Amino acid sequence: MSNLKHLKTKKGRDESGLFMVEGEKFIEEIPENYVIHHYIASRKFADTHELSRYKNRARVEIIRDSIFNSIADTVSPQGIMAVCEKIPHTLAEILQPNAFVLLAENLNDPGNIGTLVRTAAAAGANGAVFTPGSCDVFSPKVLRAAAGAVLRLPIIANAEPEETFAALKSNSIPIFAAHPRGNALPYELNLRENFCLLIGNESRGISEIAQNHADALVRLPMTNDTESLNASVAGSILLYEAVRQRISTI
Repeated sequence: MSNLKHLKTKKGRDESGLFMVEGEKFIEEIPENYVIHHYIASRKFADTHELSRYKNRARVEIIRDSIFNSIADTVSPQGIMAVCEKIPHTLAEILQPNAFVLLAENLNDPGNIGTLVRTAAAAGANGAVFTPGSCDVFSPKVLRAAAGAVLRLPIIANAEPEETFAALKSNSIPIFAAHPRGNALPYELNLRENFCLLIGNESRGISEIAQNHADALVRLPMTNDTESLNASVAGSILLYEAVRQRISTI
């Protein structure tokens, strides 16, 4: 069980290449391209549920309720979780023609990351890239906030900023960075073609390095002396401006 508790930490997930998905609904939505290492069920769950549907995909390990509860991340665990293998993705895979990509730099809040990944998946983004300073996208809190979208959208974690910026430039993908004092409005940008949306840290915004690489600093028009919006709200609005522009060209 120590190995499972290790998966509750970012270090454990990075070293093992594994992560946990908790709850019946989320487990049922795990795509076929993910390898499920094994399932873990509490004794109570095993006694009251048919496990054959899980056993058809991977082995099921049954453990005491108290042990399961100590591993689970939710307040009221349902009694079932899956240990899955991460799928490695590359920038070359994501940076395709007419792609749009979400890039998060030092984004720390699991709720913000989960919301942005969920919105990016819904908006049709090709993938999401996170710098080393960002919260782990495979943490239980992010997985719940993303409502399973982390498993549907190609994700690159711990991406080195300079390498990422260089790859974007070499693929002629402009970088549009959200900034409260930006010099461009989203409606003035061409989001019908390749672009990368950069969202920075919740309190500090984007770094100076990122700002130097950005092709445009984008602000949302606001009234009543509002300085800025929540990172996930601002990012979601900008992602859906791309949807609006692309729908209008169909």
